[in-house]
Amino acid sequence: MRCRPVLRYDSFDECPLTLILSPGGERRRPSPLRRSSCKGWIVAHQIKWVLGLVLLVLLAGCARSADNRVEITYQTIETLPQQQALHQQIITQFERVHPEIRVRVMYDTSRFQKLNVQLAGRAAPDVFYYIVDRLPALAQRGQVADLAANLAPVADQFYPEVIDACRVNGRLGMAPFHFSTDVLFFNRDWFEKEGEPPPDDSWDWQKFADVAARLSARRQNKIATVLPRPLLLVQSFGGTLFADGKCTVNSPETIAALQFYRDLVARGVAPTTAAMGEVEAFDGVNLFRDGKIPLLVGRTYMLTEFDHITEFRWDVAPVPKGKARWSRLSVGGNCVWSGTKHPQESAEFARFYSVEGAMMAASSRDAIPALKAAAARTPFPPVMMDALKYSHCDNPWGYAFWDEFNQKAFFETTDAVALDKLAPIAAAQKIESIGNGLLQAR
Repeated sequence: MRCRPVLRYDSFDECPLTLILSPGGERRRPSPLRRSSCKGWIVAHQIKWVLGLVLLVLLAGCARSADNRVEITYQTIETLPQQQALHQQIITQFERVHPEIRVRVMYDTSRFQKLNVQLAGRAAPDVFYYIVDRLPALAQRGQVADLAANLAPVADQFYPEVIDACRVNGRLGMAPFHFSTDVLFFNRDWFEKEGEPPPDDSWDWQKFADVAARLSARRQNKIATVLPRPLLLVQSFGGTLFADGKCTVNSPETIAALQFYRDLVARGVAPTTAAMGEVEAFDGVNLFRDGKIPLLVGRTYMLTEFDHITEFRWDVAPVPKGKARWSRLSVGGNCVWSGTKHPQESAEFARFYSVEGAMMAASSRDAIPALKAAAARTPFPPVMMDALKYSHCDNPWGYAFWDEFNQKAFFETTDAVALDKLAPIAAAQKIESIGNGLLQAR
């Protein structure tokens, strides 16, 4: 099995041994058994980061390079070879345009754990890559600068849904670089050989489950597809997480979504997370790429994997609908630390990265550029672009506790539902209790 490193935006921290990173902030989730090894890794490495932080604080005043240029630091979790090559290309061009500034890149493989320590010690990088669902926590602590003035001349050149997602309380806390949406990938050859009409915008979740089961049964495959994200199902079925300052998850819509989630496992349509850990990474990329499943609810970053498929024709369709058609809007971009000693230079780098840098990255299909002109250069499937119309951020309320809520509610609790250790109605009650507890603790 070949697992390539990724970054998915699923809003909880894991160690590099279990995290598979992908461009644009997307992440595959490992099995619970693999996740259990993270705590010791994190403790050991946090000690190392704290020691390193002392050195960073001592060197914080050294802001000029040997050639007397202003030096700013840029930290990112996008560490794949092709990503590093893109960073170097953007930085080289930036330094050519701004010869008085030098950019030093630092790579972070800790899934923001290192950044958390740096921010706490007020020794953060001048500019750092971040993701929109985590942004409110930093904005509310005053740890990111407002970039509205710097991006004002070009703000209308970004997709409005994307740049608006980067605002917290009216302040632009992140310069958007790229985004992703949910779509349904399907094996067109498999559908045609079996005489099955291809998916279209009329598909609901029941049709998704029935067709997956039927197509796989004809070939006697053990796995028909993989479990869609439980949060996606809850949102699509019409569940509401928070309203009027309260957690409102415990509803008939949420219970129906969790029951459907459990039924996918009970019917043998999709394996549990633990079982998937024995086959491949959580998201089903390898299974679909190898022609072992006929369809897959996936994300934009999977395009780079599937573009290399030569054994069969594949295509994309809108994600199935429940009471509504719902897609997650994930946005990655760059923030400027509010404590930087070089705010103007750092803000200009963030702007340059999102505009000129986006044009340089336009040929990649890892994620959709937030800059409209850059996105137009790359032939993304129209379905992915159309999905922006019904895509929403997971944390539109801007709750700083979102990571903790998402981890406990839509990973730990829903894993128990899939394993039939917790009934859907009990799970809805538990999730609502978790949410209200976090609200009260604010």
